This record gives sequence, C-alpha cells and structure tokens, in this order.
Amino acid sequence: MEAQEFYREEIRCDYRVTAKSKRVWAVQLAMLDQIERICKKYGITYFADSGTLIGAVRDHGYIPWDDDIDLVMLRPDYERFVSVAPMELPQHMKLQTVYTEENYLRAHAQLRDSRTTGCNAEDRKAGYNCGIFIDIMPLDGMPDGTLRRKWWMWEIKTAWKVLYTWYRFDYYENKTAAGYLLHTVGKLLNIPMRTAYGAYERICSRYSGKNTVDICDTVFLKYLENPAWKREWFSEVKYWPFENRQIPVPVGYDGRLKAEYGDYRRPAKAPTTHGDLVLDPDTPYTDFIKS
Repeated sequence: MEAQEFYREEIRCDYRVTAKSKRVWAVQLAMLDQIERICKKYGITYFADSGTLIGAVRDHGYIPWDDDIDLVMLRPDYERFVSVAPMELPQHMKLQTVYTEENYLRAHAQLRDSRTTGCNAEDRKAGYNCGIFIDIMPLDGMPDGTLRRKWWMWEIKTAWKVLYTWYRFDYYENKTAAGYLLHTVGKLLNIPMRTAYGAYERICSRYSGKNTVDICDTVFLKYLENPAWKREWFSEVKYWPFENRQIPVPVGYDGRLKAEYGDYRRPAKAPTTHGDLVLDPDTPYTDFIKS
C-alpha cells in the first residue's frame, strides 16, 4: 500500500500525472512486490526493461506517460518463474501464459490483478483475464555467426506471423488474400494453439542453454533496429530507486538502453504500444467486459 501523498496529482517532465494514473501505478507496484518476493524465494533473477528501465535510471520512478511495468528474465529464469509463480501468488493475481489460460496468445507472460481492468479490444474479444498487468519477457541467446543469426531471426518472425494468422486472423482489420489462404491452411491442419506455440517457443529458445555473446528480446524482435544485446550487460543486478522502493536493473543498463533508444536521458514522449487499452483501477475486468 502506497503512502497517501503518492496518489496526489503532479507534474513530471511538463506532463500531468493524474490521481487515476497514480492508482494504476499503485496496482502495478503491488504486483511488482509479489514478483520480488517470489524471485527472492526461488533465486530467480529479473531486470527492469524498456520504459521501466529508463524511468529507474533517469527518473527513479515511472516515466510520467508510461502505463505499465516491463520486466525481463533470461529464459532459464523465465521458465522457472512461470512454473512456480502460480502457486505463490495471492488469489486476486493471475499469471498468464499460453499454457495457463485459454485463448491467450502472447509470446510473453503477464501478471494481472483480477480486481481491476487493463483491457484492449483483443483482450475483450479473446475473453481471458484482462486486469491491470505487468509484462514479463524472456531473453533468449542469439547464435554468434552472422548467417545463423539472420536465419534464426527470420525463423522466429515467420513462425510468429504464421501462428498469429492461424489463431488471430479474425482480429485483423485489414485482411489480405494471403492471410485468408494461410488462415485456411491453419484451420485445415487444426493444430491446437498450445502445440503450435510450443514449436515457436522452441525456435526462440534454441540457443538459450548456450553461452552466446549476445541475447535478444525475441518477443519484440520485429520492432527492434538493434536486437542484439550483450549478455555481459545482464551478468549482474544493481538495485536502483523506483518510486518508493528498489527495482533491479542490469549492470550494463547504459549499453542496453543506448542500443534501442540512443540518448535515453533526454525525456521524449512516445506513443504507447498498447493501442486502445482501457485502464481502470476501480472496476473489475469482469464488470467492464459486460458493459
């Protein structure tokens, strides 16, 4: 539970952070506390990433226009976490993966608070738990050879495109003839989604047990100009202030952030990647989807 002054509206970087946004953050911070507790208990290493990492390093808290918390784990830690977390979480929190919830198709895990709403159009249509969330992404080893690396990245991008077209084509706004054909093939093959996803995940994790020089966020591979991050950047954890607590950051945070954002120390408002997301800390998602 945050102190009362945390919930006050304020201006950060010339941006107004509303009291409602603060209540959304408070929900996420409570989930972060649970992740920290579980990871300490089981010896699991995790790191702040993306906007959360920028916020920790530069602002010692949320970037004012950010709407979630992003965490990463090396694949072995990620697999350990998703195996133990469900039995450790409070009843109102739900860890989502393809294997834990019907019709959920994302390449990473999300921790949700069932008493709240963090819902976009896909969540609502798919019908799974869509409370306010934290994103937890796996980091996978990248092959060291240039040609092997290019082939591996092509495999991942192609496999995900096939997977998403097979099981999410009805969600597309701009359907193409090629998409119809691929979707039809998927329906004819009638492969269970979890089975197909397992094949995709095996491609992503092919090099994760090896001491490769570089690692990669395979979840957002297609969006990254420079997807190769040095493994040594994630070899140690440093704890940095984040709001009224500490959050783990990779020892090589500067290299990690420059690889994607360049001059990350200069505040620059970027559009959210969550699209039409509705965030409501006061309404259970079960009530929202009925409205």
